[in-house]
Amino acid sequence: MPERPKTPEVRLHYMTSEDVEAGGFDKAILPVGATEFHGPHLPFGTDSIGAETIAEAVARELGKTLVLPPIGYGVSHHHLAWPWTVSVRPDTLMYMIRDIGESLLANGIRKLVILTAHDGNRSPGEGAARLLHQEHGIAVALMDGWQGRIRQALAGTQWDIDEDHGGQSELSIVMYGAPETARPEKATPEPRQEMGVPVEVVGEFKGTVPKGFSGDASAASAEEGEAICKAAVELVVPFLRELEANDWKRGGFMSKIYE
Repeated sequence: MPERPKTPEVRLHYMTSEDVEAGGFDKAILPVGATEFHGPHLPFGTDSIGAETIAEAVARELGKTLVLPPIGYGVSHHHLAWPWTVSVRPDTLMYMIRDIGESLLANGIRKLVILTAHDGNRSPGEGAARLLHQEHGIAVALMDGWQGRIRQALAGTQWDIDEDHGGQSELSIVMYGAPETARPEKATPEPRQEMGVPVEVVGEFKGTVPKGFSGDASAASAEEGEAICKAAVELVVPFLRELEANDWKRGGFMSKIYE
């Protein structure tokens, strides 16, 4: 079974001041997760584990990139019908991300990737990114919806990535990133959730998925989790390197339109 690499350490939460100084970090990734019910087979920190696992893989490959401690609470009001879900307001999360970004300035970091792993966090993440750029000139890149992005990246391969809440892909990333928290023996094959509706409806998740989770999590594996991380690295790192070459500023390299 593949294991999540442990070295070199890039997670600030597990480093000393000497470790950080030796790393020569000039940019950071902030994983933003949630505390939500994901069924009997997954921990409440599933989104945080997924965000940190992907962030760690990207940071190691990119180099000089520090992974900040994940934010473990998200905008999860639509999941409150399920036990032990903990939610914060959208503006609370937005200002928390902004405050964290402002703290980076004191340490000479002006380049930040915000990696969100929960649908409710997308708008607060973008709001915080715009505030950080407008108020402080911090260069911010956003990555959200990893399931949809990786599903597209791995289309045509042996990996059929779902976009379900508590489904196959989420159990796979947890089995790879934090296997001690996964309970794959409790996974059951559930119907997949229909994605791609023309408008996004804000409301309770309970009416959408009766059990609070969906997808065939019984097909999950640590091997798929490893493939998800590798695909994320192959998708994100080349772009971030090109962004680095352009001083973290938008430009023709994004549109492929040059004067």
